[in-house]
Amino acid sequence: MIKRPWLRYIMITSLKLGLALAFVIVGYLIYLDASLSRVFASERYQAPALVYASETRLFPGKHISKQQLIEQLERLSYQRSSSTEETGYYSHANNLVMVHRRPFEFADGAQMSKRVEVRFDGAQIQSIREWPSGVALRELRLEPQLIGRINPLDNEDRLLVGLEVVPNLLIETLLLVEDRNFYHHSGVSPWSVMRALVANIKAGRTVQGGSTLTQQLVKNLYLTREQTLWRKFHEAMMALVIDYRFDKNTILETYLNEVYFGQDGRHAIHGVGLASQYYFGRQIQELTPAQTALMVAMIKGPSYYDPRRYTERTKQRRDTILRMMYENDLVAKDSYIAAVEAPIEVRESRRLVEESYPHYLDLIRRELGEIVLPPEWHEVGLKIYTAMDVDLQSTAQKVLRNGIPGRAIDGLQGAVVISDYRSGHIRAMVGSTNNDGQGYNRALMALRPIGSLMKPVIYASAMSVADGMHLGSRVVDEAVILEDEHGKRWQPENYDKTYLGDMLMYQALVKSRNIPAVRIGLEVGTRTLANYLKAMGVTTPINDYPSLTLGAVELSPLAVNRIYSTIANDGRYQPLKAITSITTHDGLSVYESHVAEPKAVYTPAVSYMIRYGMAGVVSLGTATALQDTLGGATVAGKTGTTNDYKDSWFVSIDGEHVITTWLGRDDNSPTGLTGSSGALMINREIYRQAPPQPMSLRPQGDVRLQSFHATKGVRIPSQCPQAVTVPAPPIPLNDDINCDADVDEKSWLERLFGG
Repeated sequence: MIKRPWLRYIMITSLKLGLALAFVIVGYLIYLDASLSRVFASERYQAPALVYASETRLFPGKHISKQQLIEQLERLSYQRSSSTEETGYYSHANNLVMVHRRPFEFADGAQMSKRVEVRFDGAQIQSIREWPSGVALRELRLEPQLIGRINPLDNEDRLLVGLEVVPNLLIETLLLVEDRNFYHHSGVSPWSVMRALVANIKAGRTVQGGSTLTQQLVKNLYLTREQTLWRKFHEAMMALVIDYRFDKNTILETYLNEVYFGQDGRHAIHGVGLASQYYFGRQIQELTPAQTALMVAMIKGPSYYDPRRYTERTKQRRDTILRMMYENDLVAKDSYIAAVEAPIEVRESRRLVEESYPHYLDLIRRELGEIVLPPEWHEVGLKIYTAMDVDLQSTAQKVLRNGIPGRAIDGLQGAVVISDYRSGHIRAMVGSTNNDGQGYNRALMALRPIGSLMKPVIYASAMSVADGMHLGSRVVDEAVILEDEHGKRWQPENYDKTYLGDMLMYQALVKSRNIPAVRIGLEVGTRTLANYLKAMGVTTPINDYPSLTLGAVELSPLAVNRIYSTIANDGRYQPLKAITSITTHDGLSVYESHVAEPKAVYTPAVSYMIRYGMAGVVSLGTATALQDTLGGATVAGKTGTTNDYKDSWFVSIDGEHVITTWLGRDDNSPTGLTGSSGALMINREIYRQAPPQPMSLRPQGDVRLQSFHATKGVRIPSQCPQAVTVPAPPIPLNDDINCDADVDEKSWLERLFGG
């Protein structure tokens, strides 16, 4: 029996307060359990969409030089070394390149690392063999380059990785340094707190923290960094709840994907997956012991232990961790010595993506808006695989930014679109002469009159609607007076204000004569021309007025590229796409681009004849200035100039790509440039740095090369001085015909289209 009432009072009061406090804590824990568990389960972090360029496929016979392959490897952060035993290294000698390809999660599944020997024969690959077995390979895929990221929610960047792909050495080192009892405590470790307190008292300063990995995770995800007792209490309670509700591996995986590693501009680098690429240009599976120790060292303070700014300080911290790894049997003695002696080596660039591609990424964002994605995709992250060719994109950006060689024109803007017309993939897109990514993407949004780019459409349509029309058909270049859409007198003119009389369609196309195109276009019908444009992907309004025959239709550079891709692709239209596939960060397929069966707009024979005529534009006509950069390759082209020199266009077709270039001013004022003196010069510089693949001019279908009289459009012997040889459907050559081609009667086709 307690004889002192005050003592009894204190004990009862303390018991009541304790019960009340316990009740509050239990209630608080129940509240945290109800709210925190749900959030942690589904909204732990935000993951961006990481955008990749097209992968490089190497195979015997591929046209790529040894130097070009080396440049691609170095752009992918492969390092040159005499030894290629580790992934991410290459060596070369004579006509050989040895590559140890990294493991990578491609869109169609993971591929393991592979060490190969690539042998060259001049500027093409002769063979690819696995090393050291010597087994011949049909193909080697190099991992695609990261070109950007899209994150609509915040500026945190991460590449989500599963615990199964994180090396054991990294996990064990992390736990050794940060939380040795991680698998044995309940989220909070009193012993760690006491040990840290003693160490800090002995040192007279803070040298050790007592927080568990779970507490660090809670602080990073949900709390501020203020040092108060309330925040520490809040942190401990939250750690207890998370540890109770979630298994240790889930917590550890979340920590590995959340831990902060520094800044890439305004983007925060989170997680070991992206940090490995940011600092070393390597996959997380490739880390060496020295790199593993450096990663763990930076966790304590990415700014304080910045390997680029504070090399010595960071090396001391790394070496301390390496010693701990050795003393705890995580690395062997020889590995420890080699790691300690290794200098701090990280990527020089502080940018994860060294060159920006703003206009292509703008295209990606627009395409994403048309794809049905998981509503909460930012919780799992996306990998967007695209068709972008890094070499072509970089070249196009640089060339357009530099402008026309030898000419400086204030306020000149432009756009370039490069597509692979067989696959329907957009390989490059530049929407401005500036490369800051600000403002208007002219490749997509600028609607400008196309001028003479309309002529190949007119002639192809005429060949399609009039049976027997071909490049050898006679056309007339004589003055014509018409009524425009307002009922007013309209007299179109040629560029040089002259008229040349009778000529072949081939010559009219090569010399870009306006009047023959107007005459034929009106006979075909402007409504028919508008329908052909729509069949080739034009979705913007088309006024089917007579002026349409002179290119009075406003199209974007991308729309123009679609039209000419149809002509290049044997007359078959298919939409042009940039995104090829999408997966989550862990490789689950979300979207696969399936190219629909191309729709026939023109026959292969008609398309071939138009390409043949456009090749004449380059060899004989308005685009001859392109020839000196082609290296003998056959390339087709078409210039375009609008009234008062406001728009300069050029489109070229080689054996693989269609390149569309537009130059002009945003205020629509004159530039003083024709298609030849402006846009063509941009294409020429692109070809100078990225030589074209030759285009085949082998006749297709029943079309074959035949000779026609230069002004009368009838078949004559090829040895005649007036003969022009062009492809056309088979036309018999009469035995009694001579070089003068005296004929008494015009055919109905000549009467229809000739005047």
